[in-house]
Amino acid sequence: MSKRRSQSPVIPWIGGTLIWAYMSILSHTMRWRVEGMEHVRNIWDKPQGWVAATWHSRILLMPYIQIRERPKWPKPPHPATLMVSPSRDGEFTKRAGTWLGLHIIRGSSSGRSDKSKRGVSAARESMEVMKKGGCIVMTIDGPKGPREVVGIGTIKLAQQMGAPIVIYGLSAHAKRLDTWDRLLWPRPFARGAVVIPEPIPTSKSMDSEELRQRVEIALKAATARADELCGLAPDTVLVPKTEANTEPAEPLPSVEEPEAVMEHRGT
Repeated sequence: MSKRRSQSPVIPWIGGTLIWAYMSILSHTMRWRVEGMEHVRNIWDKPQGWVAATWHSRILLMPYIQIRERPKWPKPPHPATLMVSPSRDGEFTKRAGTWLGLHIIRGSSSGRSDKSKRGVSAARESMEVMKKGGCIVMTIDGPKGPREVVGIGTIKLAQQMGAPIVIYGLSAHAKRLDTWDRLLWPRPFARGAVVIPEPIPTSKSMDSEELRQRVEIALKAATARADELCGLAPDTVLVPKTEANTEPAEPLPSVEEPEAVMEHRGT
């Protein structure tokens, strides 16, 4: 494939559409066991914005609420918003998210020279969404890991707005791919599970690192419970020990202070 053809916008459009179709088939055909959906339902009707967090390896299962549950509920004040990497790979996720009816924010750190501008823009837009009562959906260890380590930037974003964090534990009886995140690749009609514990409150006064650890522990526990419900065996590949995602982040901007810089993890 020529370089020009590989950079064509048609490729992400086709790829993203196929991903959306596959996720839709999974959501409709898998045999789901669900625990804690009332926690999302309760927060749905409140005017406060919130953050929904899951692991990157479960990204194909994420649309369950959007496809199966949301149509039964009142229309939200703002469409659910998905954080998407500004990298080329993020174009596929953007297209899939658009088909799902999600609002898209491009803002994950990508190592490009303009990442500060992207971080400021993403932070400002995220906070505006939450001010309107919207939800920000994040793969909280994405887009490049380390695997199953919660990024501090997302925690600080939630704290800035005092937004509760909803843990979205997802699993399926599926094959694990040999990718950095050990992506689950389920088949239609497989067993799937959703586990949602009580939302974790946040505030600016909380210690960010302690809150980060609390979210990480809660998400690992919810994911382990979801694995148990659908019969997914424990992963034999160890998660590498690293501090890459726990280093202090730059101060978060407020909506009124666009000159500040945020780096966060998105999809």
